[in-house]
Amino acid sequence: MMNNTNTFQNKPQGTLHKQGGGLDPLVILTLIKKNWYYLIIGLIAAYFGSRVYISHTMPVYRVSTTVLITETGESSLSSSDALLKGLGLQGGMENMDNQIRLLRSRAMTEKALKELPFEIEYYQRTLRNRLPIYPETPVKVTSENEIPLPRDTEFSITFLGNERFTLESESEYYPLHKQAVFGQEIEIMGDSLRIACLDEEWVNANMELKLYFVIHSSGNLIRSFNNRLDVNLLSGSVLEVGLSGTNRFRDVEFLNKLTEVFRSTSLERKNNEALRRIQFLDNQLVGISDSLERTETMLQQFRSRNQVMNLSSQGQAIITQLNNLERENARLSLEEDYYDYLEDYLGEDEVGSAPVVPITMGISDPGLTRLVAELADIQGQLSARGAGEMSPLQSRLIQRAQNIKEAMLETLKGLRKANSLAMADNQQQINRINRQASALPETERQLLGFERQFRLNDEIYTFLNQMKSQQQMQMASNIAGNEVIEPANALYSTIVSPNRKMVNFIALFAGTGIPFLVIYLLFLFNNKLTDEDIRRITDVPIAGNIPHSAKKINTIVFDNPGSHIVEAYRMLRSKMQFFIKDTRPPVILITSSMPGDGKTFTTINLASVYSLLGKKTIIVVFDLRKSKIFQDFNLSNKKGVSTWLIGQDTIEDIIQQTSFENLSVITSGPFPPNPSELIASEKTYELIKLLKERYDYILIDSSPIGIVSDTLHLTSLADTCLMVVRPGQTLRNLFGMALRDISESSMKGLCLVINDIKSNNNYYSYSQKYGYTSENPHEKKFWLLDGEEKKPGINNRVKKRRTHRRQSRRLPLDSRF
Repeated sequence: MMNNTNTFQNKPQGTLHKQGGGLDPLVILTLIKKNWYYLIIGLIAAYFGSRVYISHTMPVYRVSTTVLITETGESSLSSSDALLKGLGLQGGMENMDNQIRLLRSRAMTEKALKELPFEIEYYQRTLRNRLPIYPETPVKVTSENEIPLPRDTEFSITFLGNERFTLESESEYYPLHKQAVFGQEIEIMGDSLRIACLDEEWVNANMELKLYFVIHSSGNLIRSFNNRLDVNLLSGSVLEVGLSGTNRFRDVEFLNKLTEVFRSTSLERKNNEALRRIQFLDNQLVGISDSLERTETMLQQFRSRNQVMNLSSQGQAIITQLNNLERENARLSLEEDYYDYLEDYLGEDEVGSAPVVPITMGISDPGLTRLVAELADIQGQLSARGAGEMSPLQSRLIQRAQNIKEAMLETLKGLRKANSLAMADNQQQINRINRQASALPETERQLLGFERQFRLNDEIYTFLNQMKSQQQMQMASNIAGNEVIEPANALYSTIVSPNRKMVNFIALFAGTGIPFLVIYLLFLFNNKLTDEDIRRITDVPIAGNIPHSAKKINTIVFDNPGSHIVEAYRMLRSKMQFFIKDTRPPVILITSSMPGDGKTFTTINLASVYSLLGKKTIIVVFDLRKSKIFQDFNLSNKKGVSTWLIGQDTIEDIIQQTSFENLSVITSGPFPPNPSELIASEKTYELIKLLKERYDYILIDSSPIGIVSDTLHLTSLADTCLMVVRPGQTLRNLFGMALRDISESSMKGLCLVINDIKSNNNYYSYSQKYGYTSENPHEKKFWLLDGEEKKPGINNRVKKRRTHRRQSRRLPLDSRF
C-alpha cells in the first residue's frame, strides 16, 4: 500500500501527453478488438460479393496464333548475277518491327473483316451483360440495299410463335415497333428488309427471350478488333498474335483470317515488286526490239545486194572494239533511263510502293543505293501504319521521307553529270574507231556499220530478255514471307478475366480494409473520449471506474445498496484516502469538463457512501447556474449558497438535512446574475471554514470546468479534486482544455473518475457475483445479485475470498484499491 501511495503522490497533476503523429498500434489493436464483428461481417459480405461478381461477369477469353516471319531482307535471287542482286524491297519492310506494325495496322484488320460475316452481331441480354450466340445464327437480316438499318443501333426481336415476331428499337433517333412474320418484307426508314429464320429449333427453345442485333459501322467494327489485338515477339522471328474478348469463337475466326490475309499480302507485295521490274524491262525491250528488227533487215538487204557475207580480219578487229564500246554505251543509256525513272518517281510523291533498287539496273553507286533503301524503309513504315492515322511519329516519318527525296535529287544530279561525261568519252572512242574504219573499202565499211548495229541491238535484246525471264521465274517461285506455326483454336483459349485469385484477394482486402478504414475514420473524426483516449492523453491517476447504471435515479447507494455501482463507489471511497491522506476534515471538489458527464451523480453517491460510515457528510452545491440536487433529495432551493454569499441567510438557514442519516445538503439557491463574482468573494472561504468545524467530509458540486470559470475560484479551497469523465459523452477537446486549465491552477490532488462504463468493459465485473443485502454488518446473510441465496458457511467465505483475489488480479492497477 505504501508503494501505491507514493505513486499517487509523485504523479504530476493535470499533465497532458503530447500526441505524436502516425498510427498508434495500441489504438489499432483496440479498435480491432472492439469492432471485430464488423470485420467479420465485411469479410462475409466481400466473400458473397466476389461470388456474385464472378458468377455474373462475362468471362474474357484470350486466343492466340503464332506466326514465323521468314523474310530476312536479302534478295532471293541467285548471287551469280551481280546485276540481279538486291531485287525487291530492301530494309524496312523486312524487319520484325515493321512486320508487327503491319499486323496491327487498321488496313490489315479491315481486309480481314471484309471477308468475315461480322457486320451484324446477334446476342442476348442479361441484367448487366451481353451474351453472344455466335457461331449460332438463328435468324438472318437481309436487304436489297447495302445498309438495311441505321448503323450502331440496337434492335430486338421478340418471338411470338407461329413464325411471328416483333421488331423493336428503343433508340431516341430511330424508335421502332413492328410485327411481322419471317420472310416478310419490312419497310423501315425508306428501306426494306427481311428477317429469315435459319434455326427454328433454337427459336422455339428461346421463345421467352429477346434476341438483339446490331449492324456495326465499318469504323466501329474495325476499331473494336484493332484495339483488342496485340502482337508480341516471342523469340527470334516468331510472333504471337493474340486477341481478348467475350466471344472466343468469333475471335478465333478473325485471327485465322488475319494471318491468312497477312500471308496473301506478303505474297502479293512480292509479286507486285516483280511485276514492276518486268514492266520496266518491257519498256526497255520495246525500243530495242524495233531497232533489232530494223538493223537485221538492213544487214540482210545489204549482203544480198552486194554479195558480201563476211568482213576481213581488219574489219573483224574493228567491229569487236566497236561492239565493246557500243555495249558500254548501252549500259550508260540504261543508267540514264533509270535516272529518268527515279526522277519521275520522286516527283509523283508516292507512299504505297518503293522505287526499284539501283543495283537491279546494274547501278552500284553506294550513296544512291543507301538512300533508296532508307526511303523504302520509311515508306514501308508509313504503309504499315495506315494512311489515315496521322500521329506525331507519322508526321516525322513523312518529313524524313521528304528529306531523303531531296538528298536523292541532289545525288541524281551528280550521277547524271558523271553519266554524261562517261557517255561523251565513250562516244569519242567510238568516233576514233569509226575513223579507222573509214580506211577500209567502201563496201566493207558499209557492211561493218550494219554488222555493228545488229550485234549491239542483239546483245542488248538478249540481255534484257534474260533479265525478264529471271524476273518471271522469280515471280512464279515467290512464297509468302511468313508462315503460320499454330493456328488459333478455341479449345486452347484461356480465361483472363475475371481473375479469380485477384478477385478473391481484392475481396479479402476490401472486406477487412474498408470496414477498418470506416471504423478508423469514425474514430479520428469522433471528438468524444474513449477509455483508451483518457490513458493516452493524460497521466492523471484514475481514482474510480463507475459502471453504467440502468436506473434513472441519482441516489442509487440508498435505493439499491447491493448494486455493483455501489461497490464501485465504496472502492472510490477507499482510494480517496490516498489523496486526502491525513487532512481532516477533507474538502473534495467534484467537477467535469462538460455537462452530462455524471458530476452530480458522483457527488451524491460518494457523499452517500461516506455517510454510511457514520461520518457527518455535507454536499455544497456551487453549481449556481444549473443544479438539480435539491430535487433528488426533495429539498427546497429557495435558500442556499447564493443567498449565503449575498449575506441574506445564515449558515443554519442554508443547511438542509436529508432523509438519510449523516447526510446534509446546501443547495445552490436562486440563480444569481453574477455567479462567478460571488464564488470568488471572501464569503466562499468563510462558508468552507464554518463547514469544516461541523462536518467530517465536505463535497463541493461545482460547475463544469471546461464551460465556465466558476470552478477555478474553488480550487484553492479543495484538498483534492475529482474530475468526472464519461467515455462516449465527454468531448476530447473540452477534456484537454479542462486539464490545461487545472494544471495552470493551484489545485491539489487531481484524479479522474471514469463514469458510465458499459458492460463490455469488465471493470468491477467481480462485484456482480456477490454482495451484502444490507449495510448492517451484524446481518450474516449473503446474496448473489442474480437472486440465488447462499448461507454463510466457511466454504462459501473461502470461495468468495479466492474469487475476489483471482478477479482482482485481472483488473487495471489503479482499479484494485
